[in-house]
Amino acid sequence: MDYATTRRTGWYPTAAFAVMAVLALPPAALATPAEARSVAIASNCKPGKIEPLRQIVGGSGETVFKVSCTGGKSKDVFIVVQCRVHQCVLLR
Repeated sequence: MDYATTRRTGWYPTAAFAVMAVLALPPAALATPAEARSVAIASNCKPGKIEPLRQIVGGSGETVFKVSCTGGKSKDVFIVVQCRVHQCVLLR
């Protein structure tokens, strides 16, 4: 066996292991601010600033967003939206 053959076949197992390791990772929480915005609109809130409050990754990952409502008389009006994968619900 010469050096070129050993080198060429030597990195295949390493690459295969790396691909399997990446595929074995748990999926991230996939919710986006756009999904939280749609819940806000459905809840009669004109969405302004959307900021994530909490994000949990893993098999049952979730993201909680704070959505500021604009257009009202009070500036402190906001709702909290919880998203698991792509399903979002109004919390408060």
